[in-house]
Amino acid sequence: MVVVAGRPNKPAAAHLASGNKSKLSKAQIKARQEAEDAIKPASDNILRPTWLDAVGKKMWESIMEELAAVDLITNVDVYALALACDAYSKYVKASKDIKKEGLVVEHKNAIGAVNKVPNPNVAIAQKYATQFKSFCSEFGLSPAARARLAKPKDDEDDEDDDDLD
Repeated sequence: MVVVAGRPNKPAAAHLASGNKSKLSKAQIKARQEAEDAIKPASDNILRPTWLDAVGKKMWESIMEELAAVDLITNVDVYALALACDAYSKYVKASKDIKKEGLVVEHKNAIGAVNKVPNPNVAIAQKYATQFKSFCSEFGLSPAARARLAKPKDDEDDEDDDDLD
């Protein structure tokens, strides 16, 4: 049996911002907003984890300032944001090592021969850049993620959405 997962549900506000393409009624939108509000975690205890290094802490402060301004962070999001900041910090470290050592490094093999091989920090940097990008998408921190939320309604959708005003 093959299980196919559909697209994840968007929050009601994001659904409306993207044009209400599934034509939810005003009552359906209101019900969805009330259900979301009922399960929305609190945002009264958002503390930066102490285990972040200096680069991660600086990124945390920068991102938190932006997320807090649009009320997009809750207590349960702390760990995902911390992982994003940690991935960024590790990306920065790997990038500095690449700059210092170069893209190719010398490696001595088991029989003592010296070979030039790709710097392992390149793969590390790519791994953490991908992780950071993934977390940024979750928090709407990339241009593409914001564009999905801010996409204007099509002209034909405007006529069908009169009951949402």
